Formats: sequence, structure tokens, C-alpha cells
Amino acid sequence: MKHTVKELENCKVEISVDVDSDMWAQAQERAFHKLSANLSAKGFRKGHVPAAMAKKMISQGEIINQAINDVLNPVYAQVLTEEKLNPFSRPDVDITKVSDKELSLVYKVTLAPKVTLGAYTGLTAKKKVASVSEKEITDDINRRLAAAAELVTVQREAKMGDTVVFDFVGYVDGKEFEGGSADNYSLELGSNSFVPGFEEALVGVKAGDSKDVEIVFPKQYVANLAGKPATFKCSIHEVKEKSVPTLSDEAVLDLNIKDVKTVDELKEYEKKSLLQAKVDQIESAYYNAIIDQIVANAKVEIADEIVENEAKQQEENLKKQVESNGLTFQQYLEITGSTEEATMAQMKEQSLANIKRYLVLETLSAKENLAVSDSELDHEIAKMADTYKMEIAELKKILGGQLDQFRENVHQTKLQRFILEKNPSSADSAKEEKPSAKKEAAPKEEEGEKKPSAKKETAPKEESGEKKPAAKKPSAKKTAAKKAE
Repeated sequence: MKHTVKELENCKVEISVDVDSDMWAQAQERAFHKLSANLSAKGFRKGHVPAAMAKKMISQGEIINQAINDVLNPVYAQVLTEEKLNPFSRPDVDITKVSDKELSLVYKVTLAPKVTLGAYTGLTAKKKVASVSEKEITDDINRRLAAAAELVTVQREAKMGDTVVFDFVGYVDGKEFEGGSADNYSLELGSNSFVPGFEEALVGVKAGDSKDVEIVFPKQYVANLAGKPATFKCSIHEVKEKSVPTLSDEAVLDLNIKDVKTVDELKEYEKKSLLQAKVDQIESAYYNAIIDQIVANAKVEIADEIVENEAKQQEENLKKQVESNGLTFQQYLEITGSTEEATMAQMKEQSLANIKRYLVLETLSAKENLAVSDSELDHEIAKMADTYKMEIAELKKILGGQLDQFRENVHQTKLQRFILEKNPSSADSAKEEKPSAKKEAAPKEEEGEKKPSAKKETAPKEESGEKKPAAKKPSAKKTAAKKAE
């Protein structure tokens, strides 16, 4: 079949085809018979009208239209096979010439992205040294103790750090507004969870007090409140302070950390935990730095519409997320000080980066035969079952429909191992400070082992590139007194 392929910009091609005359004639013949099968005439059953009579009843235009529909896909498939083209989506088709003797078509095709790998071995990046200071250990212990603090009611004036329990009703222009009131609301002063000035105004109140709090809403806020002054009438019920446990062996026992019963054991536990977390962060940062180089070294050709489709999907996900938190998308844009155009531009940029990273890693994985076989998958499931002291069949039942995700997690681990082996750091100075190469080096916080859920991820995921852009989540609380995030 005579055809030409013209390359266009953005990974697209234009295919011009002159359909073989025999193919076109046969297509018209089939079209005639198909149309005849639906004819009925007086004295003849449906589909049994004589050919001579049928030719008078069916126009040439009807035959040509039916024949065109019949040849579009076979012609397209034949050209794709001959030219070894890999389309991304259905083509646009123009008919440039048509008669009962000839048919010429032009297909405009968006091709699947093309990836040409560059250097992906022998690369290196800067790698920090993992270390933990005494201050970090102390600070982390203090955070644990603070988290275990109890709120105790006090009979005094509130100060920063206290929690005030109160009712409030908000007014703008003398009228109560929707979402501006709450009863028995607990607010920690200094948490910055309400609009600027609100929490500071409650310093000095005590139980039984009533106070009018005057604030001005930020300019970047929902349209009907942005920049407006407001009055909140507050009725104070309680003032509570945090009662933080003093560090002692008894307080350590109350933290309920497995195999940690004394202050010295807690310090050692924190040191190991913090060190392991830093080692993990360093390893992850190094891996992602290598990935960035591999992607930068590759050549990726991708059609704009693929990126646009991905960005639109991200925008839809963002809108659903915002609406699930009680805001309209327009309110979200007003609060964040953004526009729909700016948001879409950002999503396109992130989508392009995500797609490039995904395509490059998939191409590398295919080239190096890093796909996870069924036997490898069974081996990993068996290892997991052994860890949790479970029967393999029971674990597979728990994983259920998550087996494909489990396979992908194993694949990502295999890919990461390959990349790190082929691109080792020049000096692994952090190694000497690692408590162990195994994840189990840091003690677990909870008593006993938990069985895995179907959603449990047993293999580390890549931490950047392939993640879809996540919008900052607006507060689920619709109270207008709360600070815009």
C-alpha cells in the first residue's frame, strides 16, 4: 500500500495513504452487502431483496461511507506494522480524496514517548555523614515527654502554651457569618491555628470570662471575608496547662516502648532511631540524586497532550481533595493566593518531570531485565510470611488484590539495588556509624508485632520524581476564625 510518513513536532507524525484500488473495491462490495442485509421490500423478507433492486435503493454515498468505516482501522494497522510505529492514542483522520475508484487518507498520530538512555552507570553524587548530637537526643526525648503530657485545669489567667476551652461566635459588619462559631472549642495558644491576633488576644483570660476578640482577616482569604475586620464574642469555660512528665525510669515505662525500661535505655534507643533515620534520609537523597542524573542524561521525546492530560488529572484530584475539606476550588485559590492558570502551569511542570522519570526508569528496567518474575515474587512473599510468622496462603489472602502493588514494590527495590550497585558512592563514610544495614536495627515502638494489612508496603518506594504533585491540604475545620493555610 502506497503511503508516506512525515514527522511533525512534539512526537507526532502524519501518515498519508493511497488505499489500494483492489482493497477499496472490495470494501465497497462488502459495504453494499452489509447495507443490503438491512433492506426490506414488499414481497421480500428483510435481507433478501434482489441485488438489482437493492442497488436502486442504496445510494453510492451510503456505500462509500460504509466502506470508509470498514477500511480505516485495517489500513491504519497495516501502516503501523510496516513502519513499526507505536501510537499513544487514537489518530485523527482526514479524507483527502474519495470516489468509487480511489481513496486517500491522512492520519495524524500522537506517538508514545521515545526514550534514549544516556549514561546510567558510574555516576556519583555528594553524600553526607550521618551523626547524632546529644542535643538531638535530648530534644527528641523532650518531644516524647511533651506528647505524653496531660492537660490539667488551672485556676489562673491563660498564657501562651495553655489550652483554652471556650465558645465563640464571629460577626462581620454586625452580622453573624457562616462557619464563624463553635462550642467547647479547645485551642492551644501559640499553635498558630487561628488567624493572626486571635490567640494572642486570649492571653490573660480565665474561666468564666467573656471577651470580644477583634481581628482583621488576611487579604488572602475567602472572598467574602478577605481583609475585613471581625469581632468574635468568646465565653471562656476552662484554662488548661500541660503537665509534662519529668524524665525518670517510671516515666520511661509509661512511654510503652518495647525493650526500653530505663532512662539510659531510652537515650540509646533514641540515638539508634535518630541515626537510622538520618542514614535512611542520606541513602534516599543519594539515590534520588543519581536518578536525577540518569534522567538528565536521557533524551525523552513526549507529546504535549500527554503532559496536559496528566496535569488535568492532577487538577481534578486537587479539586476533589479541596472539596472534601469543605471548600470550593475558587476559595482554595483565593486562600493560597494563586490562580487556576498558575496552578495548571505548576502541574504541567511537575507532570512532565514525573513522566520523564517514570519513562526513563521503565526503559532502564526493561533494558537490564529487572522485571520481577513469579518465582521472585513468591520468594519475597515467603520472606514476608516468615517475618510475620504466617502461612504463605494466609498472607496471600491478606494481600488479595494488592499483589500487583506488592510486585511493583519488589520491582522498585530491585531497580534501586541495581542503580546503587552500578553507581556506588565514592566514600561511604556514613557506614561506620550505621547501627546495622538492616531495617530492624532500630527497636520497634509498639509492643508485639502486627500482621501486615493488604496495603502494607514492604519494599521502599522512590521518594520523589514519580509522586504526583500533592496540594497543601486545607483544614477540614471550616471555622472562619482559623488561619488560612
